[in-house]
Amino acid sequence: MSSETVFLEQLRLKRKVRVEAILVFDTAWRIGSGREGPTSDLGVLLDPYGLPILPGSSVKGRLRCTCEALAPALGLRACLLNREASGVECASDVKWFSKHRKEHKDAGEGGPDSLLRWVERYTCDVCKLFGSPVRAAKIRCSDGQLLDASTAVIQVRDGVVIDRDSHTAAEGLKYDYETVVAGTRFRIFFDLENPTLSDEALFGAALFEWADGSTLGGFTSRGLGRFHLEEIKVFGVDLENAEERVRYLTSPDPARRWTVRGPWEEYFGQRIQQHLQARP
Repeated sequence: MSSETVFLEQLRLKRKVRVEAILVFDTAWRIGSGREGPTSDLGVLLDPYGLPILPGSSVKGRLRCTCEALAPALGLRACLLNREASGVECASDVKWFSKHRKEHKDAGEGGPDSLLRWVERYTCDVCKLFGSPVRAAKIRCSDGQLLDASTAVIQVRDGVVIDRDSHTAAEGLKYDYETVVAGTRFRIFFDLENPTLSDEALFGAALFEWADGSTLGGFTSRGLGRFHLEEIKVFGVDLENAEERVRYLTSPDPARRWTVRGPWEEYFGQRIQQHLQARP
């Protein structure tokens, strides 16, 4: 098999895994708009109808942080986007990559096989899942779908700037900020394309963590943004399986395109165990 054939084979979509879940905020939370709110100094991100938004980028960013924290427990590498801090050489560290740009260029001139080996060598396990400047991400996170608009009530809270020397409120530096009340529920989706066993083990470990509870958004050190996942479901499609391929490509009902993979705890629990058993 030629290097070009190997390259094209790696690009071909063979398998997808989809996870659906309900994200429930146990405390008030906020994802800031970066602007003033209608009645506050710091507004939350709202859609044109005045309802709070849960961006997929915020979910994916928090998921990446969770995976970076759990990677060592699985024997996987996490560059933390900083070679000096992590000790892991990875192209996602812009500073490191700028110093090795010529090596990347030389690897490309050696053909697709040479380039693939270089990218594989200099991409940590977390970046293999979430993407890097030289490698596409395998995972996608949807924006949250608000399930009940009546629960998405905006509240305004008071805040003060603390003088770090006196440990008291700084005079004249009071402000206020918006939050969304606890109990807000969003439906979210995660899609993984051509995931390896390591990819699924890492993502699965993060799912177990989030099912127990984590934090998301701003001001989490003040107690905001605590959430957990409910009603987690895992689906998939094997495009090399004729029956699943035809159903995925032809079904007009999105819910019928996917094949149920069973209880999510068993599915990802098995992936984690298989990954750990395969480690040297």
